[in-house]
Amino acid sequence: MTERRLNVFISSTLVGELVENKGLWLFKYAENWLNSPYAYPLAPYLPLRSAPHVDTGSYRPVQWLFDNLLPEEAARVLLARDLKTSTEDAFAMLEAIGAESAGALSLLAPQQNLAPGKYVPLSNDEISRRIRNLPRMPMNDRSRKRMSLAGAQHKMLVVSYQDQLFEPSGDYPSTHILKPEHSQPDLYPFTVRNEFFCMRLARLCGLEVPNVDIGYVPEAYYLVERFDREGEFPQLRRLHVLDGCQMLGLSAGAKYRLSTVDTLVKLQHLCRSKAKTALRLFRWVLFNFYIGNGDAHLKNLTFVFSPDGVELMPHYDFLSTLIYEPLGQHLDAELSQPLGSARYFGQVTLQDLLAVGEAFGLRGNVAAKEISLMAKQVSVHSASLIDEYASSTNHVGKSGELRMLRQIQHLAVGELTGLG
Repeated sequence: MTERRLNVFISSTLVGELVENKGLWLFKYAENWLNSPYAYPLAPYLPLRSAPHVDTGSYRPVQWLFDNLLPEEAARVLLARDLKTSTEDAFAMLEAIGAESAGALSLLAPQQNLAPGKYVPLSNDEISRRIRNLPRMPMNDRSRKRMSLAGAQHKMLVVSYQDQLFEPSGDYPSTHILKPEHSQPDLYPFTVRNEFFCMRLARLCGLEVPNVDIGYVPEAYYLVERFDREGEFPQLRRLHVLDGCQMLGLSAGAKYRLSTVDTLVKLQHLCRSKAKTALRLFRWVLFNFYIGNGDAHLKNLTFVFSPDGVELMPHYDFLSTLIYEPLGQHLDAELSQPLGSARYFGQVTLQDLLAVGEAFGLRGNVAAKEISLMAKQVSVHSASLIDEYASSTNHVGKSGELRMLRQIQHLAVGELTGLG
């Protein structure tokens, strides 16, 4: 295989070159970027220097940094099929879709420039058609944008402006991510309403989360505002962000295996405000536990990287997974991270949660107060949100969504908040 190259940009500034040769990747910073007073490294383990950063056979931080920009699982299979390449050929996928990724990174072939941007209106009928065409075709029009956002679910890059959705093309950035129902609705029904509910609940409980919305075309979709953007539409600036795996130089395959409190503490210590980050991560762990989220892995944490240092970004991807477990066995489901000595939801005790707080450096009385407060808030606000939805306008599927929400209330929140 011949050597392959991609130029790497942050917004419109060239920061370096990515090269793949015989299966090994390297990244070399551009001299102009190194000489800039505003320069910063792409990741903690890729310091600014003239010499290239070169992967080895067993340790591949360069490849993993960029591979982590790509979709996972079924979404990756669909993308590879659309591109007529292998799911293992990450470089080929980045060549095709790297122009818009999470954060500010854009990857373009040498001499390639993005086409002038435009926004194409998306009607409800068109959104419905895109959803119904899954999984045969990706949601974004291949002539406009191919989405390179990481994650296992199907997603679509859109712009939301004055109650209208648009599809961006060329060098125009997206403002929101649109997600339809899970691709296996028989196993995971009503995930759109589930995530919308959990995100609204998180905000009421004091967690930092982006704005979210929900729509029906008539298929349900979930809309979340991108927090890796700065400014007001149409004057938007991309922010350079990394997920938890990218921050630590890990492959996407480590997102569950290394999802431990010790790993979270490592991420905490990479941030400029360690005390604030400790409290935010502790609350994230508590909230995920109380809603029964067994899928809160390392790629669900995002950090903004800038000359000022590293900062934890708003939280996202909150979902109660416990309700999809067999009835009567839901508390036997595995936790996202071991908590104290507990590995399963039903094993967790107050002492386990206090041990997590201690690992983050919190005093015992502070951790105990946070545990009690979070349990109370999740219980009270989940009930009020469900009552609010029950009295809202009827639509197709509402009865099933309401039944699912009450499962969250009783099977997850009701059984897990007793520790507080």
